[in-house]
Amino acid sequence: MNLLVDIGNSNSKIAITKDYKVVEEFHSSTNLLKKIKNLFKDYKISHSCLSNVSIPNIKLNEFLKTNSCFFDVKNNHLPFKNPYKEDLVGDDRLALVCAAQKDYPNENVLIIDIGTCITYDIKTKNNEYLAGGISPGLGLRYDSISKRAFLIKKINPSYPKNMKAFDTESSVNIGTFLGTQLEIEGFIKKYSSEYDDLKVIITGGDSYYLSGKIKNTIFTTSNYVFKGLEFLIETNK
Repeated sequence: MNLLVDIGNSNSKIAITKDYKVVEEFHSSTNLLKKIKNLFKDYKISHSCLSNVSIPNIKLNEFLKTNSCFFDVKNNHLPFKNPYKEDLVGDDRLALVCAAQKDYPNENVLIIDIGTCITYDIKTKNNEYLAGGISPGLGLRYDSISKRAFLIKKINPSYPKNMKAFDTESSVNIGTFLGTQLEIEGFIKKYSSEYDDLKVIITGGDSYYLSGKIKNTIFTTSNYVFKGLEFLIETNK
């Protein structure tokens, strides 16, 4: 079995997988190493792979190296052409491109990850990676309004039923949700004009808010990073 670890900006996701199927998945914000040590007691883990966009966790890296055949995005061969120097692009983005390379090896793909931030990345049909933009995610947009606009309190996100507002909360939801959707649709239109037959994959923890709202896209699970990490293990064995 494989242990896959995705350490993000907000929390960490851990998965036990076999043949690209998630056997069990966990979320953790504290005691990550302790929880992973317990997983090694419960499962026969042979390989592990790590994506980390937060502070390096040296103890975790050493434990995984000692107890499994360990891979990480920074130090292993990527299954695509990466023109960027180390640390210039986040591990999570590289892992997503790995997943796109597995699913669509000979096609142009745009991967949109809606999480703490929204990232846009291209994987070309020639197996080349081109990093796109980063913009604030839905949570950051809502937080910035409530923190900087004195008279607007924190609002629970809700996709608007139409463009007409009836109070401050509905105005914020229209501006934030539809603003985000129009941004994403604009990027898709722009990239589609530059890359033929572009496949568009939308993933990330907040992607479910817009699921079914954007045409001609493939919404996948929030753990698309896991598929990329498992593919990295497969191509480096």
